[in-house]
Amino acid sequence: MNLKINRFLLGSLIVTSIVLNACSAELNQSITLQPSPNIATSTPVPATSTVIPTLTPTDWISALLTTTPTRYPLPTLPPDCGTVKLSSAGTQTIDKSQKILIQGTAILCGQIYFPVVGRPETITVLEALIDLDTGTIDLDSADIEFCPGAGSMIFYGFCNTNNSYVMVYSLNGLTMEHAKEPAFAECQGITKPISNDHDNEPEYACVITNQRNISRIKVEQYNPLGNDAMALEISFVTWAK
Repeated sequence: MNLKINRFLLGSLIVTSIVLNACSAELNQSITLQPSPNIATSTPVPATSTVIPTLTPTDWISALLTTTPTRYPLPTLPPDCGTVKLSSAGTQTIDKSQKILIQGTAILCGQIYFPVVGRPETITVLEALIDLDTGTIDLDSADIEFCPGAGSMIFYGFCNTNNSYVMVYSLNGLTMEHAKEPAFAECQGITKPISNDHDNEPEYACVITNQRNISRIKVEQYNPLGNDAMALEISFVTWAK
């Protein structure tokens, strides 16, 4: 009887030991939590972060090709450019022995194009062209063009257009003597399409128009619009041929 009890107690002790060891092993294992596949995760972005775009070589080339070259003074000319007022020839002396067709004043404006590489080029704009037979700003019938030029410095001048003849009278750069106002007879005697008495900025210009009338221009003011445009205020008187 005592032997059976001892065996029973021994068996109970063995079973109890096995159960305790199993529990101890489970407690010693590390617990790893896995996020639910249905819960979205996000990475917070600091508020001070800056996104820097990456330019491809194509973008770089395109930027170079679309760079706007420099123009002076402005791509859009001021509204006073190309305005004409008839009835008065400014400060000119009027020869009343000749029949006057038209007289007036005008503001002519010009432009120069400075390329990135190459020589500066005068751009013909409508506001630089005047028809001295009618006193209108017109491309097809203009007799003279205000044509500023550029090299080592910017200078002003007049160019003939539409088969007109132009003689420019300028300040004498050596003696600083101003040009004398040419008379009707002198303006009538022009024989070349374009000529100058001195290679300086003009003070007067005689013109034989494309309708072969005789006209005289006087520069009343340089840059009447300030720095807003390359401009001249001129007066003109046109006589019948």
